[in-house]
Formats: sequence, structure tokens, C-alpha cells
Amino acid sequence: MKNLKPDFTISEIGKFQFYGGILIGFGFCLTFNSLFRLISKISDFGNVMAESSWNRILNYEFSFYYLTLIGFTSFAFAFCFTTYLWMSKPFARIKRKNLKLRFAQANSLWILFGTLIFLTRMIWFIGGIEISIENDFPYLGFMVPIFMYFYCWNLISNIYKSNRPFILTTLIFIIGGFILSKI
Repeated sequence: MKNLKPDFTISEIGKFQFYGGILIGFGFCLTFNSLFRLISKISDFGNVMAESSWNRILNYEFSFYYLTLIGFTSFAFAFCFTTYLWMSKPFARIKRKNLKLRFAQANSLWILFGTLIFLTRMIWFIGGIEISIENDFPYLGFMVPIFMYFYCWNLISNIYKSNRPFILTTLIFIIGGFILSKI
């Protein structure tokens, strides 16, 4: 007989883990949003030092594109950590499920920090040449947060039946990304 996957529900995850993951994820959303905005302002630090004027950093204004990109990226990073917390069941009854949970935990953190390292390297590269993501690669910038979001849902769907929660959180992801861009 074939084993069926359990539904992705609050009781299956655990109330404390589910709601704690959402609260901590929301905190990480705000933290990453502020961090990415600060990094964007400071990334032009070499030109500021050459001009000997701080006005460029103090009067820096983001375009709608960059605010939206930062909002979606910070939401995707926070969702990776939320996925890590949701998959952190100490002991599953079934050994195969326990292995899948550990795999999902490790890979959600791996994608979070691997993408952070990639973005850090990319910021230093783009700072040295005259390329603008907004003008040169407008759709490519959004591929990173979309990839991270779908990757984390792939990890969840390997363990649970999650069609309805996926649709609901996709709407929350889109709305949350736009809300974070307005903050």
C-alpha cells in the first residue's frame, strides 16, 4: 500500500512552530528590508569618498523598481527561514519523513545563505562596472526571490500535500512584497 503525504496544516506542523515561524519570518522581512536598503545606499561608497561629499548617500532615492525588488527579496529570504522553522520537528514517527524534514531544513538554510553570498559578490561586481539591473536586466532581478520562494515550497511539497497553502502564500508573497516596497 502506498503511503500518502499528510496535509500541510497547523496541527501537523505544530502550533508553536507554525505561528512562531510566521512571527520570526515577519521580523526577518523587516530586518532584511532595512538591511538591503542600507546596503544599496552604501554600495556607492567609493564614489562618495572620491567626491568627498556625503550628500549622495544622504539624498539617495530608490526607484520603484528597486524598492519592489528589495521588498520581494526580503520576503523570500524571510520565507526561507520560516520554512526552516516549520520543518524543525525534533522527531518524526516515520524514519523516511524524518530524513525529508532534515533535508528540507538544511536546504532552506543553504539556499538562504548561498543566495546571500551570491548577492554580496554580485553587488561588488556591479559596483565596479556600469551595469544597472533596472535598465539592463529588468526581469532577471526578480528571478532570485521567485526562485527562492518556489524552492522552499518545493521542499515543503516533498513532505506535505500543500496545494491550497501554496496558492494562499503566493498571494501573501505578492501582496507582502508590494507592502514591503512601500515601507
